[in-house]
Amino acid sequence: MANFQYKIQKNGSVKTGMIQADSLQNASQELRKGGEMILFLRVDSAQKHRPMTRPRVTEDHGRFGSMAERIFVFSSQIELCLRQLASLLTAGVPIMTALQAVGEQAPPILGKIYLRIAEKVRLGYSMKRSLEEDAACFGKVTIGLIGVGEANGTLDEMFRYSADLMERARRVRSQIVQAFTYPAIVMVVAMGVGYFLVAHVLPKIMDFVTRQSKNIEMPLPTRMLIRANDFLWTYGLYLMILPFFLTAAYFFARRNPVVCERIDRFWLYVPILGKAFREHANTMWCRTLGALIKSGVDVLIALDLVEEVLKNQHFTKQIRKVREIIKQGGSLSKGISSTTLAGLCPMCLSMISVSERSGSLDTALLHVADYSEEQLTRRVAMIGKFIEPAIFVIIGGVVGFIYFAFFLAMLAATHSAV
Repeated sequence: MANFQYKIQKNGSVKTGMIQADSLQNASQELRKGGEMILFLRVDSAQKHRPMTRPRVTEDHGRFGSMAERIFVFSSQIELCLRQLASLLTAGVPIMTALQAVGEQAPPILGKIYLRIAEKVRLGYSMKRSLEEDAACFGKVTIGLIGVGEANGTLDEMFRYSADLMERARRVRSQIVQAFTYPAIVMVVAMGVGYFLVAHVLPKIMDFVTRQSKNIEMPLPTRMLIRANDFLWTYGLYLMILPFFLTAAYFFARRNPVVCERIDRFWLYVPILGKAFREHANTMWCRTLGALIKSGVDVLIALDLVEEVLKNQHFTKQIRKVREIIKQGGSLSKGISSTTLAGLCPMCLSMISVSERSGSLDTALLHVADYSEEQLTRRVAMIGKFIEPAIFVIIGGVVGFIYFAFFLAMLAATHSAV
């Protein structure tokens, strides 16, 4: 049997010592029996009584580094690394070794994050604290789940659970992007066709129509085309700048919390699109809350983390109200019924009211999330199918009107010549 040096963490306290085992894997399994998290484990060397060298403290990567991580570190990369960590820990690999192994295989920026975390864990920092200081790009929900796993000895399960949660969120976003990609391409092509018509075709047509209109009275569609052409040449530059100005004004207005909440509430009730926004938000908050409660997180802490997931500030405001009602001793169903969530997600209110009595709150929330995600998929597919023909009708109508007005002008000129 060989001697192994180890450093373990349990309930926030760090302990070092020696253990005898036949192999590194057996030593790891023995240490994990009590729910401990292994920070460090290696075969004892001849200098086993010499204190371990204190690793160099990682330098602060600063605000620019944090911004770069949020921009260049993608959720799919984090998800893959979390699954790798879960697999390594399940196989009995110490957390230090797992972090270093994943960090070496990860993309450069994410790899540096894992190596910084590994150094801090070696120094005795908790995994949760290390992530909060050096991996804010993971998100508060993921960090919260990892903190739960660290406390109850199920870190591998929480890594896997966090990855599953990120995968479901990424899948929802991917469905929305895929549904609107083709209409967006069609819109860009349509704008290009419109520019070609206005810049090259319409001026030549208008030269002919203007010369003919001096002697004869043009039909109404032709006169409308002449006025539209004059308007575009006079105000065309302002029309091109207007979308950029409105976009900038929109994002500037969102900096005000009150205005931002009202804008987000408005989007929830927009015809056709509003239903998709509601289903997306319901999918995110129900799945996140259900996953957190299922993993053992307190409801109040779970609701606090849910606020970080939601992008719609109206939903965030309602979740905050629910949290305050529960703080005052109310139930989750009472909190939801006292907010607009009861109308935005009526199925959730019914399921929670029943599940609170049966003790299956997490299962009910996950069922609601599955249902909302299914409805979101159908709604997005329907919107995508609706936008495509609408764009063709609009562009075809514009082109058809131009040529119709042109041929009416030619017809009027021909009758005048006769």
